[in-house]
Amino acid sequence: MTNAPRSVVVLSAPQALLVLGAAVWISCAPPSQHRTNDVRLSGPVTFNRDVAPIVFQHCVPCHRPGQSAPFGLLDYKSVVKRASQIVELTRNRYMPPWLPEPGYGVFEDARSLSKEQIETFEEWLAAGAVEGNPAHLPALPELAEGWQLGEPDLVVQLEEPYMLSPDGLDVYRNFVIPAPLNKTRFVRALEFKPKSRSVHHVRILLDSTLQSRHMDAQDNEPGFSGMTVPAKFPEGHMITWVPGRFPKREPDGLAWVLENGTDIVLQIHMQRTGKPELIQPAIGLYFTEQPPTKTACRIGLLSQLIDIPAGENNYVVERSFNLPSDVDVLAVLPHLHYLGRQIEGFAILPDGSKEWLLLIKNWDFNWQDEYRFAQPIFLPKGSVISMRYTYDNSSDNPRNPHSPPQRVVFGPQSVDEMGELWLQVLPGRASDLPALQSANRMLSFQETAAYYENQLKADPGDPLSHFGLGKVLGPLGRIEESLSHFQAAIELQPDFVEARYYLGLTLYHAERWEDARTAFETVIRSSPEHFKAHDGLGLTLLQLQRVDEALVHFRIALSLNPEDAVARTQLQRFSISDKGRSR
Repeated sequence: MTNAPRSVVVLSAPQALLVLGAAVWISCAPPSQHRTNDVRLSGPVTFNRDVAPIVFQHCVPCHRPGQSAPFGLLDYKSVVKRASQIVELTRNRYMPPWLPEPGYGVFEDARSLSKEQIETFEEWLAAGAVEGNPAHLPALPELAEGWQLGEPDLVVQLEEPYMLSPDGLDVYRNFVIPAPLNKTRFVRALEFKPKSRSVHHVRILLDSTLQSRHMDAQDNEPGFSGMTVPAKFPEGHMITWVPGRFPKREPDGLAWVLENGTDIVLQIHMQRTGKPELIQPAIGLYFTEQPPTKTACRIGLLSQLIDIPAGENNYVVERSFNLPSDVDVLAVLPHLHYLGRQIEGFAILPDGSKEWLLLIKNWDFNWQDEYRFAQPIFLPKGSVISMRYTYDNSSDNPRNPHSPPQRVVFGPQSVDEMGELWLQVLPGRASDLPALQSANRMLSFQETAAYYENQLKADPGDPLSHFGLGKVLGPLGRIEESLSHFQAAIELQPDFVEARYYLGLTLYHAERWEDARTAFETVIRSSPEHFKAHDGLGLTLLQLQRVDEALVHFRIALSLNPEDAVARTQLQRFSISDKGRSR
């Protein structure tokens, strides 16, 4: 998600309760050894012989006690009373919840039914939905009742539950869970337990700065609201959860790093169920002693200039990225909100041919997911990765949260819109990684700069837009413009601490040492606990040859954040220098 001011995300989609209620019930599990029923046996279709193998494979993993579905489908009686619904929703491919179009990418654990399986449900209903010979009934699958991947090496849980009230708008909230480690660990798998059907989807992020913990402490309830968090996905990874998703192990060589002192931040979208819900999810972590041998990169194509008129049913957003190196694409993660209709993700190769990455003809925000390719997709240097998203803001869109339709623009709330296509890739050579990361960062900065410039045209007096624009103009090399926007933000909001900090940081990189010193000192006077400002002041004082004063600020920074790498490095550097001089 894109950074935005702290806020509660609202959601008023007409079909939200359908998805979390009755419609969730045909969610699907990874393939098992049960027969798929693609080859029809002779005689009338019966539950025991023909339907039960499909239900037991594709439905029972979720439709049993303790899982995400609201009721079980463990026997003939529970299935037959919903037979007509099963036929309707499988025929429309609304269930099982699998959005990618067949033939446009081959993915692991695809949760779609074959044409023959769908016809089996139809024929069974047409023949009277009979139970059949008990001797033909297969055994229920053996599924773990607890952790699906076995007992985790470490289980962490939200310490204090969050109470979600029965009624009202949907909520985005961030929950901080300290990871009780005494050394850096390598995570080979993660399993998320929502423990409530209110949990719609989750992004699992890491924060080694302690700032998320500080934001949590400032809120009276567990967690803190909004999309602006100092936490990030693990480097090169996309860690998410949605209902129906089963836990996966990371590919060989791609364990991710969980450092000592890091907080896990759960960014959770919650929907009301009509009754009070205690939100207290748990995470099971599975470690390996083998450090990662490969370094993945996360590439993002983003659109922040979305502005969809009311009634527009064919609004198109396109973005592209020219690959500076060979890559293998491992996974793809699209993200839109309720107006999204069709997703196209593809690459044009240097020879002009087209390689499809993802096609979704009927996007559904309630079943968004991350899709991992069964085999990596190779894209050579010079390939152009593109996304083409189509939105429908008309009254014909049954998922439109506005009735009548209203103008919708880019934003973090579910009633706003977004357009993101994230790819997890492996560079062809490890040495290609910096160029790949830099090119994608520049693309993101350019898009974000255009967004804030657009915002300031509409509202020149918005300090947050001046601040956001200043942050991205610096990395784009537009230093003087960056400084002017930080100064504008401070003039509009004199207590804007982060704007003053980034002003100091930009002045430091511009080698305006005295001005940087003044800016950092101003931050510290108003926020003595701002350890990054102490780091910035310490580095600036070193440039001014005021070493003893610099060391004081590095010590303060380290006392405020014991994991502060900048302060620790500088203190060790001068400790070694002092020892060398003493000898």
